[in-house]
Amino acid sequence: MTIEQANEYFSSLPEGFAPAEELRAALTADVQKVQFVGVAGTAGKTAAAGLLAAILREAAFHVGFYRAGCEPLSARIAIGGVSVDPVLLCQAAEALNAAKALPREAAELAAAARCFGAAGCKLAVVELPDAGLASALPQMPACAVTAIGPDGVSRSVERLAALAAGVMRKDAVCVTAPEQPKAVLSELVVAAAKAECELVVPDAEDITFLEAEKFTSKVDYGGYTAPLAFLGRHAAGNAAVAVELALALWRKGFEIPDEAILAGLAAVENRSSIRVLSQKPLIILDACRTPQQAAALLRVLNMAKVRHMSAVIGLTEEEGAESFLAALETGLTSEEQKKDKSTMPGMGENPFDKVFLVAPAGTEAALAERLTEKARYHFDAVFCPTLAEAVEQAKANSRRGLLVCGSEAIALEAEKLLENC
Repeated sequence: MTIEQANEYFSSLPEGFAPAEELRAALTADVQKVQFVGVAGTAGKTAAAGLLAAILREAAFHVGFYRAGCEPLSARIAIGGVSVDPVLLCQAAEALNAAKALPREAAELAAAARCFGAAGCKLAVVELPDAGLASALPQMPACAVTAIGPDGVSRSVERLAALAAGVMRKDAVCVTAPEQPKAVLSELVVAAAKAECELVVPDAEDITFLEAEKFTSKVDYGGYTAPLAFLGRHAAGNAAVAVELALALWRKGFEIPDEAILAGLAAVENRSSIRVLSQKPLIILDACRTPQQAAALLRVLNMAKVRHMSAVIGLTEEEGAESFLAALETGLTSEEQKKDKSTMPGMGENPFDKVFLVAPAGTEAALAERLTEKARYHFDAVFCPTLAEAVEQAKANSRRGLLVCGSEAIALEAEKLLENC
């Protein structure tokens, strides 16, 4: 099996639920020697996990890192800060292909864990879209629940918190994001008590986030001050989670000096979370899909007093789109809009003169056309059949610059397209 065939194998697997025991059966003896840090939540998982993995590398640990996403699996598993050895991933793919089929998320996690075990990793940081899979991992001294907020579908934040709490393990330390909604924090406190897991909540008053108009940022959390590639106060919360995870691991016996924490925070590259490609013209990529993420993006733009941009939006599903678009207009989630009666659709001032809806690869144009109709309640919206056309029109209709947001696939495709412009 080649690496291309291995990537194709994982991408072709169906979505679905996998009992933890099925994932456990797919793990090798080498995996039992790896200690994992699982990261769950609805927003900030990739950033918090990436920051912690960087801290551990700076502390000289041979660390594994797995993140979810749309890129090929070989690009989302790293060992020691570099992409996984293709031989290891192909071996994992062949073994999993020969055994009972697992749904995609479980199979990817199994493959990553097998690679970490084979490479002799002592620690591994894994992003968990399905927190329930955490119970299959052999050792987990620490874990995290990042920000919980509306995901645009019918699930309540209490339900989302309960699902994310599946990452908790007995005798582990669980770090949660600062400023969680009270209903979320209540769920996590109860879950931690049931799991006999210590819950750590960073103090929001200990976080100082400095952001300049030129989209540069620095975070200070409890005396740990470092530049940060991520924008927005929510990014400071993710940094605080990473710092507290490092301190939790230190209490568990892992030697992590302060210098490694500072160097790790400064080292992480921002791939597609409110990422500024250019200042003049202003070009921003953001793989935001939920109302919570859209509201965070708009707060960053409003803080920088940005106006008269064009936006290219590519969403992969209709469910939750209305809430996403409303948050992108007002900067408020659905629950916040209900409390603030002054935020009528289409009436508020926002950074976008015009938006262009496009269908990401693998979705039908009819979906983008329906989303365009929804968007017209909030913006001057236009449907475009291709991303290239949407970017071209957005550039032509903007006085300040353009934003590309929605799916991660759209953000990454736009980056390649804009680099060639």
